[in-house]
Amino acid sequence: MKEERNKLPESAVPAGIRWDIMYAMRQIILLIAILIFVTAALVAPSSAATNANIVITEVTPTELSPGDIKEITLTVKNQGGGDARHITLNFQNSDHISLIGSSTVYISSLNAWCSKEIPITIKAEDEITEGAYAIPIRVTFGLYYFNASVGYVTTPMPSTNITIVFNVEGTTTLDVVDVSTDPLELREDSENNNITVLIENSGSGKARSVSLRMDPHSPFVEAYSGSTSGFTEEIEARSSHSFVFALDIEDGAEEGSYTIPLTIEYIGEDAHKFSLKKSITLKISPQADFLVGEVTTEPAVITRGTTFRMNVPVKNIGNKDAKSVKVILKTKSYFTGAKTDYLGDIEVGSEKIATFELEADRDTIPDNYENDLKLIWTDGDERLETIKSFRLVVASEERAGESLNPGFIPLAGIGFLVASLTGAFVYFKKKKG
Repeated sequence: MKEERNKLPESAVPAGIRWDIMYAMRQIILLIAILIFVTAALVAPSSAATNANIVITEVTPTELSPGDIKEITLTVKNQGGGDARHITLNFQNSDHISLIGSSTVYISSLNAWCSKEIPITIKAEDEITEGAYAIPIRVTFGLYYFNASVGYVTTPMPSTNITIVFNVEGTTTLDVVDVSTDPLELREDSENNNITVLIENSGSGKARSVSLRMDPHSPFVEAYSGSTSGFTEEIEARSSHSFVFALDIEDGAEEGSYTIPLTIEYIGEDAHKFSLKKSITLKISPQADFLVGEVTTEPAVITRGTTFRMNVPVKNIGNKDAKSVKVILKTKSYFTGAKTDYLGDIEVGSEKIATFELEADRDTIPDNYENDLKLIWTDGDERLETIKSFRLVVASEERAGESLNPGFIPLAGIGFLVASLTGAFVYFKKKKG
């Protein structure tokens, strides 16, 4: 009975009023929902900012050597729940390691939890020592989100710092990369042949106190004016050094290739001493060689004041044809005349005669004179020469008379004539009487 007293009959509330009350309640509920949505939208930037996070998750490779110029791949990731825009990586200065090209890398966008690979090129100094080297990176970006009032917006976020680290390890690699000779072709019975050996350090570490020793064997011997060892304080990474040696080649050495042992000793970057066994190949080329035969003169006996012709046989006893052979006679100043003759080509085993028209000066002293015969010829583009010696005898007039005295015949003829006339005179005188 009490509930019935408090309850109003439906007929007591007009229908129009009831509708207005229900409509007002719906409006209030809708307004509350809108307020909740707007509030969530306004709070979103702060929440997203704490979730957006630009990091570098991988660096490949991280190993460098002194002097390296290497392409590096960075994996940049947005490790947060908000999208990022206008990402800039500003690489800071670092000792001994630097970025080649621009020091800034720009990424237009990186959505939440997404990553992107970025290539960069790093240069390590030539003289860098082993160890770990860091490059600081300053990162700036903006947070991209939806604002219910204005739509999508980008809000700058505080910068962050990232560091990438590289490990530097040095290596030293020495090797023989070239051998040259002066003259270009080595030949038997030659002196002071310069042998240049080029040693290259193809590694990334410096080689210090580098010595190179050559151990020649027959038919090669150390030249009197040269040496078979060389030294240099250091060979930088990716650099080279030339060592020059001088060798003689024995007379009678056969043509062909000969292996000469080498020893390289040096101190590496880690202060350890190294000794390497290497070798080079030297080739003795075939060549023409000459034998001067028995020299003859016309007349056979030469005295002072004699004009004579000298014939010098030249035979190629080598193992290669001699081209364009020219012979130059080198004598004492007592002998004058034409001292050059051109013989042309002389094949192996063949002989040609060099002829010189000379005169012995009237002041020439009787003696056994040694003369040089300089032979010049060509071998391809190379001009070769050698010197052979022979002797020329100038006799005194007294000794020449023992075999052929120019005054002996007239004197004997006069004596014979006087004796004949005397005998005839005595004969006719006796007959007349």
